[in-house]
Amino acid sequence: MKTDIGIWKIDRESRAGSKLDPADRIETEKMLEDIVVENPNLLMAGLTLVGRQVPVGTGQIDLLGIDDEGRLTVFELKREKLTREAVAQVLDYCTYVETLTESELGALIAERSGRHGIRKFTDFEEWYASQAGDALRPAKMVLVGLGLDMSAYRMVAYLADKGIEISLLTFHGYMHGDSMLLARQVRTAEDPHASPRVRPSARDLIRKAGEYGVAEIWQDATTSLNYSIRTYFTKSGITYLQRTITLPDDVRVRGSHSVAIDESGKIRITFYPAAVDLCRERFEKLKNAIQFEVEKPPNAPATRRAPNQWYYRLDEESWHKNKARLVELVRHVEVAWREHEHLVSDAPEQE
Repeated sequence: MKTDIGIWKIDRESRAGSKLDPADRIETEKMLEDIVVENPNLLMAGLTLVGRQVPVGTGQIDLLGIDDEGRLTVFELKREKLTREAVAQVLDYCTYVETLTESELGALIAERSGRHGIRKFTDFEEWYASQAGDALRPAKMVLVGLGLDMSAYRMVAYLADKGIEISLLTFHGYMHGDSMLLARQVRTAEDPHASPRVRPSARDLIRKAGEYGVAEIWQDATTSLNYSIRTYFTKSGITYLQRTITLPDDVRVRGSHSVAIDESGKIRITFYPAAVDLCRERFEKLKNAIQFEVEKPPNAPATRRAPNQWYYRLDEESWHKNKARLVELVRHVEVAWREHEHLVSDAPEQE
C-alpha cells in the first residue's frame, strides 16, 4: 500500500509554502517506542500503559494498556513497515493474554510494570476496580509502525469485518528546524480514513428497537431489569454492571446480565455465568417455565460451576407472560451479588 503524506509550512502573510523534509527513517525508528511511552495519547486518547516488553508465550508484548473504556489493549510496534507477520504476532500475543485469569493477568502486570518508563501497578486488580472501566475484555489489538503493506491492511480489514477489534496506526516523521514532527494515520475496518468509533447511546438503541418493531417491550424490559450500579451500551443492547467481585474460581466479574435487540425481531435477555453461579438453584427452578437456552459465553468469564450463559428470546406476548419472573430473577441476582461482595469483604484474612 503506497501512502503519500506531506506536511507544508505556510507563511501567514505571503501564503508561500515549503514542504518539510521527511525525517531520517533510522532516527525515527529508534525514537518511536520511547516517544509513545512518554506520550501515550499519541496511540489513543485516555490510554494508560500498564506494561512494556511483557513476556507472553512465544514472545513479548511491546506495550500493554487500558483504553478510556477500561478495555485491555495489546500494541505491537514495528520500527518499519507493518507486514502480515506483524498481524500474526499481535494475534498470538492477544490470544495468550485472553487465556489468563484475572489474577494471573494482574500478577503479570504487577511484576512487569514499573520498568522502561511504565508506572508501577502493585495491585492492578484494585486499581482497575477504582477506575471507570466497563469491562476489561475482550482485548483490543493495535498495530503501530512507520508504514504499511497491502497484505497487512487486507488481513486487518478482514478480521475487523468479522468483529475482531484490531486497527492500524502508522507514523511519519518530518523535520522542522531542530524539531521532529510526527504525523499519525489511523486506519480502521469500516473506512481506511474513518475517525474512531462513537459508542452507541440510549437514543441509538431506541431508534434501532423501533426499526425492529420491539420499541415498546424494549423500553419496558430495559427499565424493569435495570438493577445495577452502571450500564454499558453496545451496538445491539445494554449490559448491566455490578461492583466487581471475585468468585470461588478466582474469576473477577462485573457484568450480571444484558438486554439486546435480536435480529429475529425479538429482544434477548442474557444472564452471564457469574449470575448463574450465584443463583444456580433459582435458574434451575425457572428453566422449564421460562425455557432458557444455554451457550458458551463469547466475552463474559465462565466459572467451573457455571460454564455457560443463559439466554431467552422473547416477543411482546412472552415478555408480558414472563416479566414478573424475570424481574424477580434479576432482583435475586442483585441481592446475591451484594451478599457475596459483603461475605468476601468481611472474611478474616488468612495468616
